[in-house]
Amino acid sequence: MKTFFSILFTLSFLIFSQYSFAQKGTKKEKTGPLAKYDYAGPFYEGLARIKLEKKWGFADSTGNVVVKPKYNEVENFKDGLAKVRTDTKWGLVDKSGNEVIKPTFDAIYEFINDRAMVLLNGEKYYMNRQGQRVK
Repeated sequence: MKTFFSILFTLSFLIFSQYSFAQKGTKKEKTGPLAKYDYAGPFYEGLARIKLEKKWGFADSTGNVVVKPKYNEVENFKDGLAKVRTDTKWGLVDKSGNEVIKPTFDAIYEFINDRAMVLLNGEKYYMNRQGQRVK
């Protein structure tokens, strides 16, 4: 009896595995104001990460570019600032698209109590949101 159910299960699996419930091979047409970008992420603080021709930036909900796609990597906005990377260096941009801190750091960690630990040429220290060294 066990053999019968094993064979029945195996055959059922083989038969039904040929059918797919997902529509493989069909692409969903992108629509909306962010459809013109290669990638558009979810909105954080009113802006979405966008990718265009292998570069990253940010756009608003109407699809207008706020931060020009010129970075190799960007992170979502948090408390009005977003981390951006060019080559191997990190900086910060604000929601107006201004580079608050030009990409010069090897790493920028999370801001806690308005200061973040940074790594620059092997040295770790803290900076404020304006890029000034603090204790």
